[in-house]
Amino acid sequence: MLNLQPASLDWALQHALNYGDTDFFPRPFEYEALQHNWDSMRTWLHEANVLVWPTRPARVCVVPKGRFGFRVVTQLDPMDFLLYAATVYELATAIEQRRVQSRTNVVFASRVATALDGRLFDPRIGYSAFQERSSILAAQARHNFVAVADISDFYHRIYHHRLENALATAAPNKPHVQALMHLLGGWYDDVSYGIPVGPAPSRLLAELTLADVDDALLAEQFHFVRYNDDFRIFTRTAQLGYQALARVARLLYEMHGLSLQPSKTRVMTADDFVSRNRPTDEDREMERLRDRFRALAQQLGMSSEYEEIDLDTLDAEQRELVDSMNLTEMLRGEIDGQDEPDFSVVRFALRKLGQLGQSDVVDDVLDNIELLHPAFDTVVQYL
Repeated sequence: MLNLQPASLDWALQHALNYGDTDFFPRPFEYEALQHNWDSMRTWLHEANVLVWPTRPARVCVVPKGRFGFRVVTQLDPMDFLLYAATVYELATAIEQRRVQSRTNVVFASRVATALDGRLFDPRIGYSAFQERSSILAAQARHNFVAVADISDFYHRIYHHRLENALATAAPNKPHVQALMHLLGGWYDDVSYGIPVGPAPSRLLAELTLADVDDALLAEQFHFVRYNDDFRIFTRTAQLGYQALARVARLLYEMHGLSLQPSKTRVMTADDFVSRNRPTDEDREMERLRDRFRALAQQLGMSSEYEEIDLDTLDAEQRELVDSMNLTEMLRGEIDGQDEPDFSVVRFALRKLGQLGQSDVVDDVLDNIELLHPAFDTVVQYL
C-alpha cells in the first residue's frame, strides 16, 4: 500500500500551479478548482492507495518541433498528474543521490533542488552550464576532437522493466517503485516502454535510466558531458572519438535497448566544435534579459519568475527596466522577414509580455500564426 504524504501533495499542486503540468500545453483550469477545495481534496488523495489507483486516459498529441519536425507529447489527467508528481517528489532525493554528482560537472540536466513553491530542479544548472563546460573541455590541449551523439526517440523507448530496476536500486524496498510502474502501465495500456513527454517528473525518471551509462563512461575514464540525451565526448584523436561513439552506442543498446540518432552523431575537430558552440550576440542578449527578469522578480518578492506582474505596482525604476527590454520590438524582429524565427526568443518575449499584460503584439501574432505554430502553446498562453 502507498499513501502519499499531505506535504508531497501540497508540493505537487504548487508545482502544477506555478510551473505547469507539462512543457507543451496551457495549464488546465482544474488545478485552480482543486486549489479552491484543497483541504478535502488533499485528504481524499492522501487516503488513496496509489498501487491500485484507476488511471484516466491521457491527452496525447503530435506537436511541432521546429518548423517541419514533430514529437508526441502527453498531458495527464490532473488527478493522475498530482499523484505522479507527488510520488516522484518523494523519491527525488534518492534518485538524485544515485546519479553522477552535480559537482563533477558531467551531467547538467534536471538536477534536483526542490522548493515549497513546487520547484523540482535547480535553475542554476542547465543548458547554459552545459555549453560553458563543453567550451572549457574543448579548449584543453589534450582534446583535439569532440564526438557528439544524440539518443534516438529517447523518452518513448525507455523500457519499463529497466526503469523499474533503476528505481529499485535508487530506492530499495520503496512501494513508490511499484506505484510508478502501475501508473505507467495504466497510461500505456501495459505496453512495456515509454514515459510521458512533457511533465517535469518524467525528466527525472529519464535521467535515472541513464545513470548506469554515465557511471560506465566515467569508469572507463572518458572525458564527457551530457545534457538530457545529448552526449559530448572529448578525445585526443579522431579515431578515439569514433571509438567513444561506438562505446556509447554499445552501452545504450546493451543496458537500455536504445540507439543513437545518425543525423546528430559525428566527430569534429575541437576548433570546429568551439566555433559552432560559441554563443552569438543574440544568445548573450537573451541571457542578459533572463537575468534582468530574475532580478525584477526578486525585487518584487515573487515566489516564481513566472508569476503575473502588475505594471501599476512597479516604481519608476522598475518600469524603466521593463521598457528597456523592448520585448515588443524583439518579437517583431523575429517575425518580420525570417523564414525560421528563433523560437526560444519568441517564447521568451511572449511569456514576458503575457506576464506584464501587454497586448501590443496580439495582431502581429494572429497575422503570423502560421509562422509561429511551433510555439503555439506559448501563443495560446499569451492570448
